[in-house]
Amino acid sequence: MHEESQFVVIGKVVDTYGLKGEIKMESYLEKKHWKKLKEVFLKKRGGDFVPFKIEGVKLHGRYVIVKFSGCEGVDQAKNYKSAKVFLPLHQLPKRKKDEYYYFQLEGLQVYTESGKFLGKVTKVLEGKPYYLLEMDHGRGYIPFIGQMVKEVDIEGKKIKVSDMLSEIYP
Repeated sequence: MHEESQFVVIGKVVDTYGLKGEIKMESYLEKKHWKKLKEVFLKKRGGDFVPFKIEGVKLHGRYVIVKFSGCEGVDQAKNYKSAKVFLPLHQLPKRKKDEYYYFQLEGLQVYTESGKFLGKVTKVLEGKPYYLLEMDHGRGYIPFIGQMVKEVDIEGKKIKVSDMLSEIYP
């Protein structure tokens, strides 16, 4: 039995692909990292973590197509539809300085440069042309850009943002 806190969600199975048991996934991990993965864990709602060896990976538009060992046809592949795809935390690719995974930002407390508490990040949304930090379950959104986000302190569990945001978040 695996502890969920030891894993991070890196994708979700959206459908089957082709007739040979391949699976089409929505990826929450940069696609370039999929080619290096040897094994992932799938988990359906209420189920256990099940390890799967990766035989092959193809990048297909905004999706990743994965072939698992032992998944030989579309009927087997259908069983995994809507399962979440996990990777053990210790296997996540290292980030460069000033790069973060979404899950690292969620839960951080947001303060202005002058120290005013604005709220807590509840989600990171992928927007165009930049990411958005959702505050307090939709109470507000902060563009994740240098003009707004001045400092991220993962260890200290806080984000420092521009003082101009204190007018938006009274």
